[in-house]
Amino acid sequence: MDKKSIRLQMQDQLKNLPEQKKIYYTETIQRKIMAGSEWQQSEVIAITISRGSEIDTIALITAALNQGKKICVPRCEPATKTLFFHYITSLEDAKPSFYGLLEPKAHLPLADKSEIDLVVVPGLAFSRSGYRIGFGGGYYDRFLKDYTGQSISMAYSFQVIHEVFAESFDIPVMKIFTEEELITGSALL
Repeated sequence: MDKKSIRLQMQDQLKNLPEQKKIYYTETIQRKIMAGSEWQQSEVIAITISRGSEIDTIALITAALNQGKKICVPRCEPATKTLFFHYITSLEDAKPSFYGLLEPKAHLPLADKSEIDLVVVPGLAFSRSGYRIGFGGGYYDRFLKDYTGQSISMAYSFQVIHEVFAESFDIPVMKIFTEEELITGSALL
């Protein structure tokens, strides 16, 4: 199955996940992440503001801010397909942008890549080796190319598939947290 077909299949499954399961799975994943060493040892966390059927990140953002961690969220630059992370102090620091994304207001301070301890990378499908199929822009692969900190993803167990056909520019995440298990990306071992 090609990436486009996998994206469509996963988006359909995400939309059709019963609300009670979504809540339970999401809370389980969030607890696992916050109990993990990556989260606990990080002072600066880069994370998207979830939307639609994506796994909720708002609770994680709120928890991090309450724990005194610094949060930065991405702003996409479509012309260069580049991500710029800006520090926020509350969700009020975000505004709607293209594709219905919530992005930081442009005047907020930029986070230097070297300051970010942990990146929570979004995706639609994941392999057990840490490769993922995102939303098709390649923004995170470009960002992760020379990033030296920790990278994790959140996924429902059905989003972990047998194989993601990685291309030369794809960068795997180090760990994937699901409601059932913690998967360590073997591509990096």
